[in-house]
This record gives sequence, structure tokens and C-alpha cells, in this order.
Amino acid sequence: MKLEKREITLNEADSVKDVYQTEKFLLYEYVNALSKVQTKEARSAMMSLIKEVGEDMLFMKELIQRTEN
Repeated sequence: MKLEKREITLNEADSVKDVYQTEKFLLYEYVNALSKVQTKEARSAMMSLIKEVGEDMLFMKELIQRTEN
């Protein structure tokens, strides 16, 4: 039996979709963590991170839509 090597390439669109999914997962985890945080400072930091990741996620979504059209 002969094993063949297959070349697997990752294009830019796939990379952007992977980043989008990662950002989506990270946002979900930050929201879950927010419900467990007790101090005001930590809540403020979490809200800042949620905003940042949300903006990044939406930017990635726009890039995906551009590549699909």
C-alpha cells in the first residue's frame, strides 16, 4: 500500500473565517466570565475586552462578506 502526500493549502479566506470563529468563541467566554466576576474593576476590564473582541469579530465578518461577493 502506497501512502500519498497531499498538499493542503490554507488560503486567506479560510484564515479569516478561522479568526472569526475564534473571536466568536472568545466573546462567548468573556460574557460567561462576566457573570462570575465580583469586583467593579474586573467587570470594567471584562466589558472593555468584550467591546474590543466584538469590534474585531465584526471586522472579520465584513472581510468574509467581501471575499464571498
